[in-house]
Formats: sequence, structure tokens, C-alpha cells
Amino acid sequence: MITFKEPIDVSLQQIEDYKNEFSLNNESIHGAANLAELSAKDWVQFVEKTKHKETVAPGFVTAHTFFALDNDKIVGIINARHELNDYLLNHGGHIGYSVRKSERRKGYAKKMLNYTSEFLFSLGLDKILITCDKNNIASKRTIESCGGILENEVIEATRTTLRYWIYKK
Repeated sequence: MITFKEPIDVSLQQIEDYKNEFSLNNESIHGAANLAELSAKDWVQFVEKTKHKETVAPGFVTAHTFFALDNDKIVGIINARHELNDYLLNHGGHIGYSVRKSERRKGYAKKMLNYTSEFLFSLGLDKILITCDKNNIASKRTIESCGGILENEVIEATRTTLRYWIYKK
């Protein structure tokens, strides 16, 4: 059964193990708000500060981060941003997430996206922006299966970003 926990409620070793799997596979951890750049201990402090307007780092928006766990193993991470800045409006959206390579194609991303959408709706949002790279077929399917409605594509020199909205029911 999948459960969701904030980083402060997960062991630092679990976080390091999760982080290392991405590093070993030369992958980026989407939705991790600087996890790749910080130690697990410093990162947990960073995401705790990100939850509040008074302590959020410059350039960041307030957000909650959750780990998805199955049998006490971290299978994914998801960042629920309470608001959007200019960059997030075009590229990142309200939600960023990753599932570790060894746990993909098991339905975790859909459960994570549904959980986080409900969390953001509980904060008063009526609609949620979520984006993905046009070439990320798995993420595109996940977003659409969770009710995402494509608004447009943002085309740049090196990538095309799909922008979807999920509306509160």
C-alpha cells in the first residue's frame, strides 16, 4: 500500500538511497527542489523552510514536498507548489514529480499526482498547472489519466513543454 510522508518523517538514509539511484542512472530528480545539490540533512531543512512564505528561499515559491512509499521504501517524490512564478507558469507548473527507475510502470505516478492534486485543492486552488516535456510519453499519459487538459505547448530551442490544467471537481 502506498503512503505519503513529508521528508522530515523519512530517514536520511532512505533519502540518500533514493537520491543515489537517480545519480547512478544519470537521471534528474524532478520535483525534488534541490535534492541533487544538497545533503539529505540540509535538503530536509530546505524543504521545511519552503513550506512558509516567511522562510522560503529567494526565487522559490512556497511548497510542500512528499515522498511516496511502498512497504517503507521511497518509490517517488512529488513537490506541490502553492503558487506559480513566471518560470513555473511556463515550464514547471504547480506539481513536479519523479519515480525511481526501479519502481516505474507500477502506477505510482498516477497515485502521486492524484494525492498531490487533492492536497493543492484543499489549500484553495481551483485549478492546477502541470507540465511535462513533449517527449516524456509516460508523464503525458499520467497527466491525461488524472484529468489533465492540454492548454498549449511552449516551444524553445532545445525542448517543447506541454502545459496541462487539472480542475477541481
